[in-house]
Amino acid sequence: MILLFDCFGTILDYKSVDFDKGLKKLWDMSFKEKCSFEELKEYNLELFHHVEDLHAKEEEMAFVKEELPLYAKKFGTEPLYMSPSEEADFMQLCTELDNIKGLPEALSEFEKNEIPMYVLSNSIYSSDGLKELLDRYGIGKFFKRVWSSSDFGKVKPNKDFFELGIQGALKDNPGEKRESIIYVGDTYESDVVGAKRAGIASVWINRKNAEDSQGIATKIIADAEGLADVIFNFNK
Repeated sequence: MILLFDCFGTILDYKSVDFDKGLKKLWDMSFKEKCSFEELKEYNLELFHHVEDLHAKEEEMAFVKEELPLYAKKFGTEPLYMSPSEEADFMQLCTELDNIKGLPEALSEFEKNEIPMYVLSNSIYSSDGLKELLDRYGIGKFFKRVWSSSDFGKVKPNKDFFELGIQGALKDNPGEKRESIIYVGDTYESDVVGAKRAGIASVWINRKNAEDSQGIATKIIADAEGLADVIFNFNK
Protein backbone atom coordinates (compact mmCIF):
# COMPACT_ATOMS: atom_id res chain seq x y z
CA MET A 1 0.00 0.00 0.00
CA ILE A 2 1.08 3.58 -0.79
CA LEU A 3 -0.72 6.72 0.41
CA LEU A 4 -0.81 9.99 -1.53
CA PHE A 5 -2.23 12.99 0.33
CA ASP A 6 -3.65 16.34 -0.63
CA CYS A 7 -2.23 19.12 1.58
CA PHE A 8 -4.54 22.00 2.51
CA GLY A 9 -7.82 20.87 4.00
CA THR A 10 -6.59 17.29 4.23
CA ILE A 11 -3.43 17.30 6.38
CA LEU A 12 -3.22 21.02 7.18
CA ASP A 13 -6.30 22.98 8.21
CA TYR A 14 -6.55 26.52 6.84
CA LYS A 15 -8.81 28.33 9.29
CA SER A 16 -8.60 31.72 7.57
CA VAL A 17 -6.83 33.22 4.56
CA ASP A 18 -5.80 36.87 4.10
CA PHE A 19 -3.37 37.24 1.21
CA ASP A 20 -3.22 41.01 1.82
CA LYS A 21 -1.12 40.36 4.94
CA GLY A 22 1.62 38.80 2.84
CA LEU A 23 1.19 41.39 0.13
CA LYS A 24 1.60 44.17 2.70
CA LYS A 25 4.93 42.73 3.79
CA LEU A 26 6.08 42.53 0.16
CA TRP A 27 5.04 46.14 -0.33
CA ASP A 28 6.93 47.27 2.79
CA MET A 29 10.06 45.40 1.72
CA SER A 30 10.18 46.06 -2.02
CA PHE A 31 7.45 48.26 -3.48
CA LYS A 32 6.52 51.20 -1.27
CA GLU A 33 8.91 53.52 -3.11
CA LYS A 34 7.40 52.43 -6.44
CA CYS A 35 3.64 52.28 -5.91
CA SER A 36 0.87 52.57 -3.35
CA PHE A 37 -0.36 49.52 -1.49
CA GLU A 38 -3.70 49.90 -3.27
CA GLU A 39 -1.93 49.76 -6.65
CA LEU A 40 -0.14 46.60 -5.59
CA LYS A 41 -3.42 45.07 -4.44
CA GLU A 42 -5.09 45.99 -7.71
CA TYR A 43 -2.36 44.25 -9.70
CA ASN A 44 -2.54 41.24 -7.39
CA LEU A 45 -6.27 40.98 -8.14
CA GLU A 46 -5.47 41.03 -11.86
CA LEU A 47 -3.00 38.19 -11.39
CA PHE A 48 -5.47 36.30 -9.19
CA HIS A 49 -8.04 36.29 -11.99
CA HIS A 50 -5.34 35.16 -14.40
CA VAL A 51 -4.50 32.23 -12.10
CA GLU A 52 -8.20 31.35 -11.90
CA ASP A 53 -8.30 31.22 -15.70
CA LEU A 54 -5.24 28.97 -15.69
CA HIS A 55 -6.80 26.64 -13.13
CA ALA A 56 -9.88 26.32 -15.34
CA LYS A 57 -7.50 24.89 -17.95
CA GLU A 58 -5.80 22.69 -15.32
CA GLU A 59 -2.68 24.88 -15.45
CA GLU A 60 -0.72 26.48 -12.62
CA MET A 61 1.41 29.60 -12.04
CA ALA A 62 4.32 29.39 -9.59
CA PHE A 63 4.32 32.21 -7.06
CA VAL A 64 8.10 32.58 -6.72
CA LYS A 65 9.30 31.71 -10.22
CA GLU A 66 6.48 33.34 -12.22
CA GLU A 67 4.35 35.75 -10.17
CA LEU A 68 7.06 37.61 -8.27
CA PRO A 69 8.95 38.49 -11.48
CA LEU A 70 5.70 39.97 -12.86
CA TYR A 71 5.36 42.21 -9.79
CA ALA A 72 8.96 43.33 -10.22
CA LYS A 73 8.49 44.05 -13.93
CA LYS A 74 5.21 45.89 -13.36
CA PHE A 75 6.60 48.27 -10.74
CA GLY A 76 10.21 48.50 -11.82
CA THR A 77 11.96 46.85 -8.91
CA GLU A 78 14.86 44.44 -8.71
CA PRO A 79 13.94 40.78 -9.28
CA LEU A 80 12.42 39.23 -6.18
CA TYR A 81 13.25 35.82 -4.71
CA MET A 82 12.01 33.71 -1.83
CA SER A 83 13.78 30.71 -0.34
CA PRO A 84 11.62 27.75 0.71
CA SER A 85 11.82 29.03 4.29
CA GLU A 86 10.63 32.47 3.19
CA GLU A 87 7.80 30.87 1.21
CA ALA A 88 6.73 29.07 4.39
CA ASP A 89 6.93 32.37 6.29
CA PHE A 90 4.71 33.97 3.65
CA MET A 91 2.16 31.13 3.80
CA GLN A 92 1.97 31.40 7.57
CA LEU A 93 1.57 35.17 7.35
CA CYS A 94 -1.34 34.85 4.91
CA THR A 95 -3.02 31.78 6.37
CA GLU A 96 -4.01 30.63 9.84
CA LEU A 97 -2.93 26.99 9.77
CA ASP A 98 -3.00 23.99 12.09
CA ASN A 99 -2.84 20.22 11.87
CA ILE A 100 -6.10 18.54 10.96
CA LYS A 101 -7.54 16.95 14.10
CA GLY A 102 -6.56 13.29 14.31
CA LEU A 103 -4.27 13.40 11.29
CA PRO A 104 -0.84 13.38 13.02
CA GLU A 105 -1.90 10.32 15.02
CA ALA A 106 -3.05 8.53 11.87
CA LEU A 107 0.21 9.36 10.08
CA SER A 108 2.16 7.96 13.01
CA GLU A 109 0.19 4.70 12.82
CA PHE A 110 0.82 4.43 9.09
CA GLU A 111 4.53 5.00 9.65
CA LYS A 112 4.63 2.26 12.30
CA ASN A 113 3.08 -0.07 9.74
CA GLU A 114 5.70 0.94 7.16
CA ILE A 115 3.20 2.45 4.73
CA PRO A 116 5.00 4.88 2.37
CA MET A 117 3.38 8.33 2.34
CA TYR A 118 3.60 11.25 -0.09
CA VAL A 119 1.97 14.63 -0.69
CA LEU A 120 0.60 15.63 -4.11
CA SER A 121 -1.01 19.04 -3.81
CA ASN A 122 -2.34 21.97 -5.77
CA SER A 123 -0.44 25.05 -4.64
CA ILE A 124 1.17 28.19 -6.05
CA TYR A 125 4.01 27.50 -3.60
CA SER A 126 6.94 25.20 -4.34
CA SER A 127 7.33 21.62 -3.15
CA ASP A 128 10.26 22.71 -0.98
CA GLY A 129 8.17 25.50 0.52
CA LEU A 130 5.34 23.07 1.31
CA LYS A 131 7.81 20.60 2.84
CA GLU A 132 9.21 23.36 5.05
CA LEU A 133 5.67 24.23 6.13
CA LEU A 134 4.84 20.61 6.96
CA ASP A 135 8.06 20.36 8.98
CA ARG A 136 6.99 23.37 11.04
CA TYR A 137 3.78 21.58 12.01
CA GLY A 138 5.66 18.41 12.93
CA ILE A 139 4.35 16.20 10.12
CA GLY A 140 6.85 16.68 7.30
CA LYS A 141 8.86 13.74 8.66
CA PHE A 142 6.10 11.32 7.65
CA PHE A 143 6.31 12.05 3.90
CA LYS A 144 8.97 10.68 1.61
CA ARG A 145 8.37 13.31 -1.05
CA VAL A 146 6.17 16.33 -1.74
CA TRP A 147 4.92 17.30 -5.20
CA SER A 148 3.36 20.71 -5.84
CA SER A 149 1.46 21.89 -8.90
CA SER A 150 3.64 25.00 -8.69
CA ASP A 151 6.64 23.00 -9.89
CA PHE A 152 4.77 20.85 -12.42
CA GLY A 153 2.65 23.55 -14.07
CA LYS A 154 -0.58 21.53 -13.94
CA VAL A 155 -3.24 21.27 -11.24
CA LYS A 156 -5.42 18.40 -10.07
CA PRO A 157 -7.53 16.80 -11.45
CA ASN A 158 -4.99 16.79 -14.30
CA LYS A 159 -4.07 13.17 -15.00
CA ASP A 160 -0.44 13.94 -15.82
CA PHE A 161 0.08 15.59 -12.43
CA PHE A 162 -1.31 12.54 -10.67
CA GLU A 163 0.89 10.36 -12.86
CA LEU A 164 3.96 12.28 -11.65
CA GLY A 165 3.22 11.21 -8.07
CA ILE A 166 2.16 7.70 -9.00
CA GLN A 167 5.30 6.96 -11.00
CA GLY A 168 7.53 8.61 -8.41
CA ALA A 169 6.01 6.56 -5.60
CA LEU A 170 6.23 3.31 -7.57
CA LYS A 171 9.86 3.99 -8.41
CA ASP A 172 10.58 4.48 -4.70
CA ASN A 173 8.69 1.30 -3.83
CA PRO A 174 9.37 -1.32 -6.54
CA GLY A 175 7.47 -4.02 -4.66
CA GLU A 176 4.21 -2.08 -4.89
CA LYS A 177 1.70 -1.84 -7.74
CA ARG A 178 -0.48 0.94 -9.06
CA GLU A 179 -3.53 -0.86 -7.66
CA SER A 180 -2.16 -0.47 -4.14
CA ILE A 181 -2.04 3.37 -4.29
CA ILE A 182 -4.71 5.33 -2.40
CA TYR A 183 -5.24 9.08 -2.74
CA VAL A 184 -6.60 10.92 0.31
CA GLY A 185 -8.21 14.33 -0.19
CA ASP A 186 -11.07 16.58 0.84
CA THR A 187 -12.05 18.18 -2.49
CA TYR A 188 -14.32 16.21 -4.79
CA GLU A 189 -13.47 17.75 -8.17
CA SER A 190 -9.70 17.81 -7.78
CA ASP A 191 -9.06 14.85 -5.48
CA VAL A 192 -11.76 12.25 -6.10
CA VAL A 193 -12.26 12.99 -9.80
CA GLY A 194 -8.49 13.25 -10.30
CA ALA A 195 -7.81 9.92 -8.61
CA LYS A 196 -10.50 8.27 -10.74
CA ARG A 197 -8.97 9.69 -13.92
CA ALA A 198 -5.58 8.38 -12.87
CA GLY A 199 -6.96 4.92 -12.16
CA ILE A 200 -6.23 4.82 -8.44
CA ALA A 201 -8.42 4.42 -5.35
CA SER A 202 -9.50 7.37 -3.25
CA VAL A 203 -10.57 8.23 0.28
CA TRP A 204 -12.75 11.32 0.26
CA ILE A 205 -12.80 13.31 3.52
CA ASN A 206 -16.34 14.61 3.05
CA ARG A 207 -16.90 16.99 5.97
CA LYS A 208 -19.95 18.66 4.41
CA ASN A 209 -21.73 15.39 3.66
CA ALA A 210 -21.87 16.30 -0.02
CA GLU A 211 -23.15 13.93 -2.68
CA ASP A 212 -20.76 11.66 -4.55
CA SER A 213 -22.38 12.92 -7.74
CA GLN A 214 -20.44 10.61 -10.07
CA GLY A 215 -20.39 7.61 -7.75
CA ILE A 216 -16.60 7.34 -8.00
CA ALA A 217 -15.22 7.76 -4.46
CA THR A 218 -13.77 4.44 -3.30
CA LYS A 219 -14.26 5.25 0.37
CA ILE A 220 -15.92 8.21 2.10
CA ILE A 221 -15.31 9.41 5.66
CA ALA A 222 -16.68 12.38 7.58
CA ASP A 223 -13.38 13.51 9.06
CA ALA A 224 -9.72 12.53 9.36
CA GLU A 225 -10.26 10.81 12.71
CA GLY A 226 -11.75 7.88 10.80
CA LEU A 227 -8.87 7.62 8.35
CA ALA A 228 -6.68 5.02 10.06
CA ASP A 229 -9.57 2.58 10.47
CA VAL A 230 -10.54 2.94 6.81
CA ILE A 231 -6.99 2.49 5.55
CA PHE A 232 -6.22 -0.55 7.70
CA ASN A 233 -9.47 -2.18 6.60
CA PHE A 234 -9.46 -0.87 3.04
CA ASN A 235 -9.88 -4.17 1.23
CA LYS A 236 -12.17 -5.84 3.72
